[in-house]
Amino acid sequence: MKKRIALVCLLLAAVLLLSACGEKKEAAPLAETTSSIPTVINQAEYTLYQNIFQNDYATQYDGKSVSKRGVFTTIEDAYSGINRYYVWGVLDQTKCCDWQWELNIADTSNLPANGSLVEVTGVFRGNDAALDKYWIDEAKVNTLTKYTGPTADIDMLTMSHTLEYVQLASINTHPEQFEGREATAYGRIYDLENIQDPYYDGYWTTGFSSEATMPAIGTSVKLRGVIASSVISNATIEITE
Repeated sequence: MKKRIALVCLLLAAVLLLSACGEKKEAAPLAETTSSIPTVINQAEYTLYQNIFQNDYATQYDGKSVSKRGVFTTIEDAYSGINRYYVWGVLDQTKCCDWQWELNIADTSNLPANGSLVEVTGVFRGNDAALDKYWIDEAKVNTLTKYTGPTADIDMLTMSHTLEYVQLASINTHPEQFEGREATAYGRIYDLENIQDPYYDGYWTTGFSSEATMPAIGTSVKLRGVIASSVISNATIEITE
């Protein structure tokens, strides 16, 4: 009898094992995709950013866990010889006031596409290696909406205008490291050879050359071309709102 019970138990265990193996596990949902750069508006983030970097409140947040939602992008810092990663957004629909948090990502083997909507968790922490001396350390980045639009080696269309300024500064001071690489940028026509910051007069300008018909001074545009001696050369020009 004991042997018969044991045999039945073994058969039952085998059936249960086969049933478990045959169950279909649902795959983790894939992130949605978009061909346009999302606009992330967050007044609270802008206020916090100003308090930390303009009003010297950084030490009050040092060591605290944080969660941020915004646009992911990468700056190539030629001066330091590293890439810098950011999540950013804006104050309101005008987009002229922006906020951006630098990320210290331990594993960069599976980064989101620049321009993707992401959620970041980590610890806000002071560090001299950060460009503004503070960053989100131990950063984990989850892609919410993957950007699938056109890209470039140096894709400033995925940056806030403040981060675009930082990237342009790197290009202008170390032109040899960017020579011959495809780049995008955005701003307003300043003159026949330059665009300037899309929102503030005189904040920054950068050179370009193009065979296209030149829009009127002050027109908002996107450029795509190849960097040659710090200039975006042979650029296509797209008029934007």
